[in-house]
Amino acid sequence: MTRLGPMDPGVIGLTPRRSVTDLLWVANTRHGPAGHWFARVTSDEPDHDHLSGESDAVRYLADHRVTLPSEALTDRQIRALADIRTMVRGLLDPASRWTPPVRAILAHTRFSIDADGRLAADGSGWDGFIGDLMVPLIQLVEGRDHLRACGNPQCRLMFLDLSKNRTRLWCDNAGCGNRDRVRRYRARVKVDPVPDTARRA
Repeated sequence: MTRLGPMDPGVIGLTPRRSVTDLLWVANTRHGPAGHWFARVTSDEPDHDHLSGESDAVRYLADHRVTLPSEALTDRQIRALADIRTMVRGLLDPASRWTPPVRAILAHTRFSIDADGRLAADGSGWDGFIGDLMVPLIQLVEGRDHLRACGNPQCRLMFLDLSKNRTRLWCDNAGCGNRDRVRRYRARVKVDPVPDTARRA
């Protein structure tokens, strides 16, 4: 029989409308007290939950440059975002799988190709936004070996470690990384309360 082309299915390269970074900011709507850039944390506290209400959720995501729908975010859609967040944060456990609520979102999402040739979830507004998160979620599940939680235990932001040796520790080197370096320096260099002149006397 004449071979007309490759026998095995090929990978189709389609660009989704949402990125893994968009997805991670949704996952980071829950974080520790040090998860804000200018936070001065003296003790650990419970997680902040920016999905506690529509205005807080929109403000947090917009502040992190996630392009958002203009319509209002409903309680049902907030619950869907929280379900996605729970699954993403659970991926830090190698034994975790697709959670039933997110499997249900994926099962009800239909995709088409938009006018720009991108893979787009059917639906508009926040329903379309939530559906569009399914593609980067699939990408994240495939690349979960790179998923990390910040090394600052009071931060708890999640990020992808794309460093060559997979040794990245911090969500941001200038933020949590710098705080850790300052903390370790102060622990090493303790100020002696007795002045040199008193010791020589």
